[in-house]
Amino acid sequence: MGLVAAACVRTPPPRERSGRNAAPTRDARGPVVRVALARAAAGGEVGATGGWRLYAGEGASVLVRGGAGESWRVEREGRRLRAVRRDGVPTPYYAEPLVARSADPGAIVTWNGRRFRGELALTATDSGVLVVNRVGVESYLRGVVPLEMTGRPSAAEQAAVEAQAVAARSYAYAQRARAAARGYDLVATVQDQVYGGADAERPATDLAVERTAGLVLTYGGRVVAAPYSSTCGGSTAEATEVWWRRAPSPYLQRVSDRVPGTRDRYYCDASPRFTWTQRLDGTSLAAALDRYLSAYASVPRGGVGAVRFVSVQGTTPSGRAAALRIDAERGSYEVRGDDIRRVLRTSGGDILGSTYFTVQPVVGRDGRLQELTLRGGGNGHGVGMCQWGAMGRARAGQSFREILQAYYPGTSVAAGA
Repeated sequence: MGLVAAACVRTPPPRERSGRNAAPTRDARGPVVRVALARAAAGGEVGATGGWRLYAGEGASVLVRGGAGESWRVEREGRRLRAVRRDGVPTPYYAEPLVARSADPGAIVTWNGRRFRGELALTATDSGVLVVNRVGVESYLRGVVPLEMTGRPSAAEQAAVEAQAVAARSYAYAQRARAAARGYDLVATVQDQVYGGADAERPATDLAVERTAGLVLTYGGRVVAAPYSSTCGGSTAEATEVWWRRAPSPYLQRVSDRVPGTRDRYYCDASPRFTWTQRLDGTSLAAALDRYLSAYASVPRGGVGAVRFVSVQGTTPSGRAAALRIDAERGSYEVRGDDIRRVLRTSGGDILGSTYFTVQPVVGRDGRLQELTLRGGGNGHGVGMCQWGAMGRARAGQSFREILQAYYPGTSVAAGA
């Protein structure tokens, strides 16, 4: 337990290298992915559920031999780190990075009390501490699928959970292949895929990961980054309808979610966000525009002023708003595609459910917008797999392969490298 060397030592020993202690690229649970748990943490506590070691860099120099439940606080000084025991005794010297690994079979490392399989690598940056969980992709998926496919899927919906596992695995493989020098492949939020580590794992989703182990979606022999969202609202969107700056992807086509043989039944119509209404008063809308519009349009200093009118400028093939025109006191502005959702936010900062909507503006006698009502359908960007639709298709008897083929036309399910 505890510190390896005397706390008064300030000079690090020579760094030893060995294959056993080098950063892993594979483990028993597949290729290793690097997941950023925090990118600018002020600090935090590292530990494990059993015996663990804290290493100075990727070498074999051990700074801490920790026991079950024993945590050390990580502190940053410039571009280097140290760990401090609860009684205030620090590690013998600063190092960068710090790497925490379990030492006992079955032990799981922790960051701020949350459990993560694999190992943790902590690096000092100009803005704080970068905390990266390096973990086998199959273990990573155990912490992703239950959070991305929320709720408690029934046995009849298991094929949808398996489809989610394949889509999430494909996304992780694709991001890993594009990894840059930033030090991680994915972040643990909706920016990539929501990841909760071992604390998020559930038996039903573990089973889906296990049943589809190693399977990914490919197109033309290459693994694809398979996007998905909660509810398409009746039809998914082509990628360019939403992400208008990117090139078309042949496997991200518009797909109807209508149940064959029906007029008004959709696979995703059980979703609580299949249809929705949102109202913004003129003051709230102006505040949202002043805060968020400048990221997507040229806004004069002092903001846009009073909003006079809002209108949809054309619709996409799937019926989504192609662009939104905002006429205000200090000019007119146009926002396109998924950027619309990030501009029309609630007072709490929540983005708009989807771009699948119509608008009904109410203008006062003074020429100012008093209220904007949006009536829409769906939740999320709408590209790729519709998660509620996948559950509806599973209940209708479709397999995970059939679900994936429906939402990603032209793709194949294959074993990942």
